[in-house]
Amino acid sequence: MEQKRVSTKRKYEAVKNDLYVELTNLTNDSNKLHTDIRNANEDFFLMCKSMAERQADFLTRALFLEEKYGEVVEMLEGKPKQGECESSGENVVLPTPYADSFARFAEDSNYSLKSHGILMAEEEKKMSQLFKDYEEVFSENMKVFGERAKAIAGMRTTLAAKLTKFNTSSHIPVLSD
Repeated sequence: MEQKRVSTKRKYEAVKNDLYVELTNLTNDSNKLHTDIRNANEDFFLMCKSMAERQADFLTRALFLEEKYGEVVEMLEGKPKQGECESSGENVVLPTPYADSFARFAEDSNYSLKSHGILMAEEEKKMSQLFKDYEEVFSENMKVFGERAKAIAGMRTTLAAKLTKFNTSSHIPVLSD
């Protein structure tokens, strides 16, 4: 009988020692995950803020560009800029081929602006698709993460109950082989 009691006490001590190790590792891993998630949230916030600021800049510049297009169109329609009677443009030194032929300059400018428009439309489509794709990925990942968080919460509750029972045992538990 005494030998069985000694054996049971050894098993109990072994379980206690294993629990020290496992609970320490579990606590450290849980803390690291929490810290990484908090850091990722901060990073994500900064990325979103940066992207929102960049998009606001794009919108401002697009409105400015739209105004410039309107001014050039109005100039071609013979309408002067508001409050101006004569040319207010900066002096620009054009390359010799353009200085010799305004028609060539206008044609090349038109071609460049048309190409810019095509490129802008393509990039806008890419950006929209990129946001859509990442929104789907992030949404799916958050759904899975939420499921994992619920499972961990359940395991945390189970572990807490078992640890309480282990700690409040009035005698050394008899562990089965």
